[in-house]
Amino acid sequence: MSKRDFLSTADLTRSELDDLLDLATRAKGKRPGQVLAGKTLGLLFFQPSLRTRVSFEVAMVQLGGHCINLSSNDLYELEPQEQAVMDGPAEEHVKDAARTLSRYVDALGIRSAARSGTWEHDRQELLLRSYAKYASVPVINLETSFEHPCQALADVMTMRENLVSLKGRKLTLLWCNHPEPKSLGPTHSILQVAARMGMNVTLAHPLGFEVDGEVLERSKTLAGDAGGSLQVSNDMASACRGSEVLYARSWGCTKYWDDAEREAMVKRSLQSWRVDEQLMASTNNALLMHPLPVRRNVAATDAVLDGPRSVIYEQAANRTHVQKALLMQLLK
Repeated sequence: MSKRDFLSTADLTRSELDDLLDLATRAKGKRPGQVLAGKTLGLLFFQPSLRTRVSFEVAMVQLGGHCINLSSNDLYELEPQEQAVMDGPAEEHVKDAARTLSRYVDALGIRSAARSGTWEHDRQELLLRSYAKYASVPVINLETSFEHPCQALADVMTMRENLVSLKGRKLTLLWCNHPEPKSLGPTHSILQVAARMGMNVTLAHPLGFEVDGEVLERSKTLAGDAGGSLQVSNDMASACRGSEVLYARSWGCTKYWDDAEREAMVKRSLQSWRVDEQLMASTNNALLMHPLPVRRNVAATDAVLDGPRSVIYEQAANRTHVQKALLMQLLK
């Protein structure tokens, strides 16, 4: 059998997504077992991680497997380009690292979400895609600048647990202010999954913070095919009115992707883009979601993050269960 990677939420059909979520729900109610006894997952983190690292390690342990965690301190600087003349800082080509690691582990998870150039460069996910090309074991996307599919699986599982049926439910995906430039990974992934589930999605952001055009068009098509809808709004108040799920998340400006100073200047006038009690009161008793980490009282106030409609910790907890399901499907 040829190996299968998990690089994007777009890789899953609706039936595959439903099957994976159903398996995650069953796994959540079971005691740890030995389904993946003898299997090893290698985790390569080029940026910091809390929830992703811990939840994957817990998932493997509960399935009887083992994890090896590697950080940027453990890895040589890598060259992802084909036919590169390696006379610069890169010590090793990705093909050599991927082929070697494939001899040691049964799957690889990779986080590479740092800004390394223009948006056109970073949206290509060169390091992740190079690993997937050369590794002979499954490769899992643990977040890039372009997608964070494992987060989206936990998000949609959390919504299903609280709302049961998602078709026709109103989701507002709301841009929130943040002092640092953030990736578009979680935003792109939940946008595509929610669209595939047939939700009525409103993507709300200030002018200048548009998502990738290709992802937006794909999501519109997915929503239409599933009986849902996708609209874009630059008005925070109207976008949140009547929402049943309010998903708060900051993301970067692709126009100034390689100019953090210019992006910071643009955001100085956008401090009102945050979730507070007044905004929550305008919703239809909405669930409040955020993928974490969150800048409290910048992206959202303490009152709403700690309030009765907040499910941010349920989202985090469900990371373990969807990842158990994913690992079982990729490695059994």
